[in-house]
Amino acid sequence: MATALMWSDTAITWWSNIIEFALRVNKSATTGVLEHRPTGDADLHAVVWGTCALLLVCAVQAMFVRRTLVLLFAWTVFVELAQPWFTQLRTRQATDLIGNCVGVLIVLVVAEIIAKVRARR
Repeated sequence: MATALMWSDTAITWWSNIIEFALRVNKSATTGVLEHRPTGDADLHAVVWGTCALLLVCAVQAMFVRRTLVLLFAWTVFVELAQPWFTQLRTRQATDLIGNCVGVLIVLVVAEIIAKVRARR
């Protein structure tokens, strides 16, 4: 699903329409937030790929967690680099790639900590 979002022109159009609507309807509430938000959407990338990583951790056996997350990490790199082949509206962006990787890495670090705590018991 995350790959489809990253490679879809429609998802970007929907997101732009949602932001435009929010700015139009709730201008006083949304303007301050969007003005203080960093440029780009790396934070959204981190949330999307972090969620994917968390779902994968829940879906695989404990002994395959590290391998699964390393493969997902590699997949996020491929998805970001391949974007121009699948969509006209998105380009390769280093900040998006960093966001992708941060989302997966956070889940990987937490999974490793949990595994070490469980091993001590």
